[in-house]
Parts: sequence; C-alpha cells; structure tokens
Amino acid sequence: MIKLFVFDLGNVILPFEHHQIAVKLHEASLVKDRFTPDDIFRYLFDHQKGFVNAYEEGLISSRDFFKELKERYKLELEPEDFKEIWNDIFEEDAGVSEIILYLKEKGYPIFLLSNTNELHFSYVMERYPIIHHFDEWILSFEVGAKKPQEKIYDVIFERKSLERHEVLYIDDIPDYIKAAAGFGIPGIVFREAADIWKVIRENCV
Repeated sequence: MIKLFVFDLGNVILPFEHHQIAVKLHEASLVKDRFTPDDIFRYLFDHQKGFVNAYEEGLISSRDFFKELKERYKLELEPEDFKEIWNDIFEEDAGVSEIILYLKEKGYPIFLLSNTNELHFSYVMERYPIIHHFDEWILSFEVGAKKPQEKIYDVIFERKSLERHEVLYIDDIPDYIKAAAGFGIPGIVFREAADIWKVIRENCV
C-alpha cells in the first residue's frame, strides 16, 4: 500500500527547457564571438561538472552565482534581468496538478523532492500555487545534496516515519528512479499523467 507520494518538480509538475537560458545569456554577452550557446549550456548544466551543481547543493549564493556568470561571459545584465532569464523557463502540467489535488482531497501525504536552486524555487513559489499543496519540500540547495545522492532520499524518512516500500517516488529521470530503488524506494519514470493515474487505480482506489 502506498502511504506517501513523492514528486519531482522539473519536467513532472513543471515542464521546462534549460537551453533557452544559454541562448539568452549568449545574446547578452559582450564577447559572444568567443563561445556558443552550447558552450554556455555545457558549462552550466553538464550533469557531472556543470556550474549549476554547486549552486543547487547550496554551496554558493545566488549573488555569487550571478557574479561568476557575469564575469565569465561579460554579461550586460543587471541582477533583475538575469533573474528573468534564469526563471522564465517553466510551465505547469495541468494533468499532474489535477493528480496532486486529488491525492490531497483523499488525504494522502505528498512530498516534493527536487534538485533546484534558490532563484528557481523562489520564483516557483510565487507563480505556481500548486506547490503550496505539498506537505513537505525537500530541496537540494537546502539539504546540501542532489539526486541521486543517498542523503537527499534519506530526508524523506527523517520527515515522515514509514517503511521505504510504502513510498511511491515519481521522477522523469530513470537514473534517479534506479538510485531510489537501490535505497529501497519504489518509483516510476514519469512520461505523462496517465502513468500516475494507473498506479493510483491499482493501489489506492
């Protein structure tokens, strides 16, 4: 029996696309002939070496994150301009929001588990009310660890006392689902809202 639903944020609740950030930063650079948008994208978002990793683990501040990018790429941007570029990448999956509201109505606890950063999450809190229906937010920049590190998954059980097999974890990245399974947490790879409804019908109705 499922006693807790744990949702990823990006590309589950809020579809997004990072590459547009790199394109817009390239446009704002005073030395854009020295690199391409793809170069910026790799520097920022490479899974292993991306500069965003330290930011999403809370190791550097939003101010220092912006300062480093501004200096590296000679960006003709003020902090508020950067925030708009950095944050304006999300939309809401109405089908997933419907599931979240259904689970809340039925009395199921729901957690959010996300690799994210201060700027993104502050923006999301302001723009997307669905986020406020969650019982707990487990955020990489607050926890000091990112998926697929075991530490961030362990926080689930620090926040709620239950057995690991009683959790359903929903994420769009197969490697994160695989890691969770290795820590005893069942999950499904998200592709569309129908995937979650199927599990609900089989386990909760």
